[in-house]
Amino acid sequence: MSKSCLWGECLAVFVCVSVAMPLSAHGAEGEVQRQITEAIRLYEDLEYERALERLKHASRLPHGPDEAVSLSLLRGIVQADMGRWEAARKDFREALQRQLDIQLPLHVSPKVSREFETQRTKVRASVAGRRADSPTAPTAAVEVAPVNAKPPTKETEVAVTHLMPPSKEDGVPEAWAPGGVEEESARASQGVRLAGRRVPVVSWALLGAGVAAGGVGTVFGLSSRSQIDDARSAQLQEDLESHHSRAQSSAQTANILFGAATAAAVGALATWLLMDSSEATVAEGGVR
Repeated sequence: MSKSCLWGECLAVFVCVSVAMPLSAHGAEGEVQRQITEAIRLYEDLEYERALERLKHASRLPHGPDEAVSLSLLRGIVQADMGRWEAARKDFREALQRQLDIQLPLHVSPKVSREFETQRTKVRASVAGRRADSPTAPTAAVEVAPVNAKPPTKETEVAVTHLMPPSKEDGVPEAWAPGGVEEESARASQGVRLAGRRVPVVSWALLGAGVAAGGVGTVFGLSSRSQIDDARSAQLQEDLESHHSRAQSSAQTANILFGAATAAAVGALATWLLMDSSEATVAEGGVR
């Protein structure tokens, strides 16, 4: 075999490896994200053991610093809900040592949240102690700038004068004249205008119904979260299933109400656009 053929084969192998390595790394990162998403779903369904298995499997795959923080936080949350507090504290500290200002990615019980903040305080104190022991730690000098009260200038007086209503000597504009006030009242009685268009009563009614449905849906959503917390803290399997069933029912009701709120908002927008367009068409026909 000639040297040129040998170099050609080596170059081909090098190109194949260079292309395959980034693709495999990208595939591994995608697999880590899939495992994290599946673990969150299992955690929401109160399947803690299976969620923890997913997270441990994802930890063994190639992943970056952000994924490492997410995996540590999620493992800590799951193990805290399982009552494994020592392991949970270890995972929380591991995540906080990587990123001190990180927040919990999931809705957790107040007990878990308090424990997480306790570990944050300990890690912050440990970091501050290491900085204080360092001989090269810079000393921050705090300077307090004097506050000088300046008297009002002529420009300030002119600005305040422009905010005052005009006097009779300055000439009363149309908006301040009695006739102008009557015209403004007449315009207000015809309906509120938005972006140059009159908003009909139907649009206001639909918008109000949408806001009401959204508010009630929010109440049911919060109720579902509260029932999930009750299920996690339940001691008996019967209580856990009961709270979990109520949480699912509240979540379904909240989704229906949110859908109704969206439909009402769309209806309000449609009536606002269509009714104003139809009135403008009728007005043009009358003028002609």
